[in-house]
Amino acid sequence: MDNIIQFPTKSNSPFPNNLEQTIDHVEQVRRTYCDEVTADAFEAVFAVLTSYGLTIKPDESVVKSVVFLEEAIRAMVYTTKDLNHSFQDLAEATITLEADAKKELDRIIEENNLHT
Repeated sequence: MDNIIQFPTKSNSPFPNNLEQTIDHVEQVRRTYCDEVTADAFEAVFAVLTSYGLTIKPDESVVKSVVFLEEAIRAMVYTTKDLNHSFQDLAEATITLEADAKKELDRIIEENNLHT
């Protein structure tokens, strides 16, 4: 009996009934995907920091920085998928790009063969 695979049952999420619900559903799927990418990227950042010998302590100021970093990553990922995140407004209001910032990003993309 252990090798029997149960047939999938009815989904808990209702099938969209109109265009508005369909758009909402697709946006939620995109957000879920972006949140999963963010979680994976954030774990990778932690792994790199740990590999350099940094110990992340649960002090309040450190935790706030960790949360801020995670949300910054999420905002970047959301931006790539044309989703809104409150940090996008924060970045727009507080960050002034150096003249060669885009060139530097292009260089990193090129060096790491990250073209889409």
